[in-house]
Amino acid sequence: MNIPLRVLCFSLAISALHWIQASAQTNQQLLQERLISPAVYELLKRRGAETPFERLEVIQEACRARQLPPSDCGSSKRRRTD
Repeated sequence: MNIPLRVLCFSLAISALHWIQASAQTNQQLLQERLISPAVYELLKRRGAETPFERLEVIQEACRARQLPPSDCGSSKRRRTD
């Protein structure tokens, strides 16, 4: 993956997380509403990240370290078929 694409993917992840961050939901509620995946839920639980800011930091760090799948980092690719 080249640098500009990484920056775009990272920006998408941040944008998605800002939307999640706007709500004052618990990690369990986010999981139940399918706003986060089970992998993200477990990561947040292990790291004790409960506030929106803590969640964002943990997820960003995990994405940079490639500890989460691309779909959890906002970089999944969707293809259109014509």
